Amino acid sequence: ILKLQFLYLIACDPERTPHRTMLSRAVCRQKRAIAKTAVALSDAPAKSEEAPKPVKSVVEGILQVARFDPATNTQRIDSFKYDKGNEYMVLDLLVAVKAHQDPSLAFRASCCEGVCGSCAMNINGINSLACITYAAQTTTVFPLPNFPVLKDLVVDIKNYFRQYEFIRPYTRNHNKHRFHIHNIYKQYKQSLVTLYGSKAAAPSANEVPTMRWRGMNVPSKQSAYFQLLDKLLTRGDKQGAMKVLEAMNKAGIVLSKNTSQKLVKAFAA
Repeated sequence: ILKLQFLYLIACDPERTPHRTMLSRAVCRQKRAIAKTAVALSDAPAKSEEAPKPVKSVVEGILQVARFDPATNTQRIDSFKYDKGNEYMVLDLLVAVKAHQDPSLAFRASCCEGVCGSCAMNINGINSLACITYAAQTTTVFPLPNFPVLKDLVVDIKNYFRQYEFIRPYTRNHNKHRFHIHNIYKQYKQSLVTLYGSKAAAPSANEVPTMRWRGMNVPSKQSAYFQLLDKLLTRGDKQGAMKVLEAMNKAGIVLSKNTSQKLVKAFAA
């Protein structure tokens, strides 16, 4: 039967030879493999493609500056546009305007670090320093209020310094006598008189305070020696007591007759 089918195919198509039939089968297999590969690729997740970077939209900021021309005595408000891609200080904008757009703009600036106060002005209704104040989307700058305006943002500060001279946060020469030692002593004596009612009742500054030692008054400056003597004599350490007496002698302490007699009795006991 197979031979008859083969002969029938050759008879119907004389160009169809066994060799060409095998080639066609190989081509079909190759096409099927390509089709399967295409289906597998279509089922696989697609690789994420990098999205194009969005183009930053240019944001324009507006700087409105109050101007005053002393020659014509006229006032106006000038507006300047700038690229607000970055954060700028108000002073930076004023410097850029003066350098590139309007060199006639007048303002004060010195340290640019918020220390000197030269760039003080009214920014968006608040008195602040232009060198440490960030610019907003729309920034309005006026000169300081309650000051005479000389030109644009420059005000007259002579009256300010005139008032500043009256502030004296330091000791004046005409008050130095109040802080001398002898004056403090006089004030102390006056307070004692006020407390005790009379000079006689007030304790004298020349009096030396005393302490009681074995029934005798001993100067308070010598109390440490006598307390140490007491401890040594109570323990019976007479050699230590003698050393204390030698130290008292070197210190120039003169003992009275009664004190010497008390000490002799204590050593003899």
